[in-house]
Formats: sequence, C-alpha cells, structure tokens
Amino acid sequence: MEELCQSSINGRGRPIAPIPIQATDFRLRHHMIQQVQNTCQFHGLPGHDANRHIDKFLEITQHMKQNWVSDDTLRLSLFPYSLTHHAIAWYDHLLRNSIHSFDDMMKKFLLKYFPPSMVTKLRNEITKFQQKPHE
Repeated sequence: MEELCQSSINGRGRPIAPIPIQATDFRLRHHMIQQVQNTCQFHGLPGHDANRHIDKFLEITQHMKQNWVSDDTLRLSLFPYSLTHHAIAWYDHLLRNSIHSFDDMMKKFLLKYFPPSMVTKLRNEITKFQQKPHE
C-alpha cells in the first residue's frame, strides 16, 4: 500500500506507448468517445463479463474510421473511454508505455478481469455437471 501512495514519474503515466500515426491532424472525435461511453462501459466489478465487453467494444469500433489511422491505433485511443470506476483505476495503475498494441491491451485486460483461474473454474463447472435425482 505504501508503494502505491508514493509518487513516481518513471513508473506511472500513460500506459499506452507512443504509436506512430501517419495522419498529421489525428484527434479523437467527440462523437466517437460519446458512442463508446454510451454503449459499453466496463466498471470492473465482480460478475461483469470482460469478454462481452471486448466483443461489444470491437463491434462498436469496427465502423469507426479515420484517414491514415489504423484500426489498432483508433481502438487503443478509445479503449480507456470504455472503462469506469474500478476498471479505470486498474488502467491508471498500469506501467507507463507498457501497452504497444490493442492486442496487448486485451491480454492485460482479460488477465485482470478474466484470469486463468476463472477459466479453470468455469471448465470444472461444465465438466462436473450432473443432473440431480429430482431434476
């Protein structure tokens, strides 16, 4: 806890590493941010489906395009706007420049909110499923 309370300019900051963009005037458009915020907010609470959030986010952003900007760059730029509460706190604590692609972001996000232990738990529930005598 003490470590989190100490300020560190080297370890903290924007977790997304600078990405070269060919467009000279790239900025996120307000309507893009608003659409992401209005349709897929992830709070990071137990029971929230991280895989569904990723699917919804990809569905929304698949139609968003900007000249000379890759889909990966656009998604990386928009993803933080889909997070709120606990999830944005998680994002804010990622190491500076630790994310280099949207694939990196998805892996870190799913590792946090859909860890291997949850996969094992769900797999066990499925494989050990039995019909009870009164059913």
